[in-house]
Formats: sequence, C-alpha cells, structure tokens
Amino acid sequence: MNLSKKMHIALILAAVFVLTFLTVFLVISITQSAYSTPDNYASGVDSMTITIGPKPNSTDVPLDTTITIDALSSAALNDLQIAPEVPIASVGIEVSGLLSYKQTFYPAQLLKPATSYTVSVTIRNLPLSWSFTTTSEPYHPTISFYLATYALWIAPSTATATTLLFGFVIWHRKKRANEPTKPHCD
Repeated sequence: MNLSKKMHIALILAAVFVLTFLTVFLVISITQSAYSTPDNYASGVDSMTITIGPKPNSTDVPLDTTITIDALSSAALNDLQIAPEVPIASVGIEVSGLLSYKQTFYPAQLLKPATSYTVSVTIRNLPLSWSFTTTSEPYHPTISFYLATYALWIAPSTATATTLLFGFVIWHRKKRANEPTKPHCD
C-alpha cells in the first residue's frame, strides 16, 4: 500500500474518532446532568417577577440540587450567599425569556442531609432570601449522574472502540480484496 492510501485511511480513522467523540460527548452533555433541577417559585420583588428554586420553605430537597434564579436581564444579581456555606463549582447562565435569563448555581459538593439552607441575594439593590431543607435520605446517584460525571472518559473510550472497529473493517476488506480468487470446481 502506498503512502497516499495510508494517509487517506489515517484521515478517515481520525475523522471517525473525532466525530464519534464529539457526538457522544455532546449527547451526554446536552441530555444528562449530575444535578437535580429544583421546583421553582415565582416571587415578586419591586414589581418584577423573579423565579427562584428550590421553592421557599420546601422540604425533602435532593442533596444534588442546583439553586436557580430567573430574573430580567437588566436586573443585577449580586452577593449570592448560602448558609450554611456551600461552595459553588460553576454558574450556568441561559436565556429563559424575551427579556430574562436564568442563572443556575452548581454546588461543588452534595448538600448535607436534613439541613436547612438559607439563600440570600441582592437583585437591583433589593435583598431577597429564602430557605429550604434537604432530604434526610442518603444520596443514590442515578445513571444520569454517572454519564454526566464521566462524559470525558466515556466519549474517548467510545471513540477509540469505534475507530478500532472501523480500522478492523477496513483492514479486513483490504485483506479480502488482496486474496487470490479460487477457481470454481463444478
């Protein structure tokens, strides 16, 4: 096999790897979450509707919940505080309406069981706070948790396996094409 054909096969296999990796990673990232989405509550602050989650005074909130605040895009959201303190791993911001956006706060660790949390934030220089209580049940991760948590391992593993399978099929076809044909005996 000449160099040009080898390069062509290498490019095909590289494309298979990249496309498989991106497809698997994006499907997992878009469809799976390591967090629970809380029930929301619409609250009025200074003639502005703000949706918050978990709902104020809610109980049995999952230990893997996020904290959400959905407000007008012009509303400055400052000084988010959670007591007892919860470190925030990341904040997701998405457009939720024509003039609003939703901020999702992802805790860096599970919340403590049977614990009352108070969330405080300042929106347009107005304080807003609410409390919720987590469940006393231990945390039992779902398949969604594992997929979302291990997406960076699942995607390359799947891409490698798919690329190897593709490479084997190409090798097998080339091998069969190079075999001498056997005469038919009738």
